[in-house]
Amino acid sequence: MSEITEKNDETKTQVITKQDVMKSFLWWHAFSETALNFERLQALAYCNSMIDILKKLYPDKDDFSKALQRHLTMYNTQANWGSIVNGITIALEEGAASQSTDDQESTTELVTSLKAGLMGPLAGIGDTLDFGTLRPIVMGICIPFVMGGSVFAALVPLIYQVVYMFFCGKALTSLGYRKGKESIMDILHSGKIQRVIDGFGMFGLLMMGALSATYVKITTPLVIATDGGNSVAIQTMLDKIVPCLLPFLVVFAVYFYISKKGPHYLRVLVAIVCASLALSFFGVL
Repeated sequence: MSEITEKNDETKTQVITKQDVMKSFLWWHAFSETALNFERLQALAYCNSMIDILKKLYPDKDDFSKALQRHLTMYNTQANWGSIVNGITIALEEGAASQSTDDQESTTELVTSLKAGLMGPLAGIGDTLDFGTLRPIVMGICIPFVMGGSVFAALVPLIYQVVYMFFCGKALTSLGYRKGKESIMDILHSGKIQRVIDGFGMFGLLMMGALSATYVKITTPLVIATDGGNSVAIQTMLDKIVPCLLPFLVVFAVYFYISKKGPHYLRVLVAIVCASLALSFFGVL
């Protein structure tokens, strides 16, 4: 009889299925960047992704109402890497639903604190890796093919973004649910993410350098006349010393300005246009 009771208790606690976790991810994936407002940012999308989960875990109306309020607090992170928080939250809510009232209150407070504590670091990882590293690399690889007339190459970045965001978010949600709150701690403390970011960052710099040398066209027509009646073209001499030196200097100057003064792109654009017109007028470039 006791064995039957234990099995029934275990069945009550294991109410969340893989399909439920996947459905929650799909709701988050679909609306995380569309259901936004200035007061709570992504909270509406997050709460919407948790509704079916909370209904199964908290059949009591009051408990369900409290759970909804818990997940309507302000929330904002990078949608892709933030998916792991969904999985962790589902695991913690599932555990809280089977606890006593005092223990349940402690676990639900942990859920709220965990969301608030993780949304910043995960946004930093996601923005750096997804949008600051991987996407520029993919676009940099495709640009030469696009300029060569390939229509498919123009669509590759979009296809990559859709496929990568879906499967990466799906995997992170499953990982968060399987391992609970320990999963993100393992990721943050292992240093693997930082090594990945550093590695792709180095490759990205290599790509940007190659693209700068290929597509930034700056030459000078200046010629130095010698006493013997000969002349030396400055551009030819620069190419012998360091090929594409002028494009490199311009790109480095823009990078140095942005790193010191911030991303004032309009100022940079206006300065480049004005300098180009002035130097062209005087025959320097």
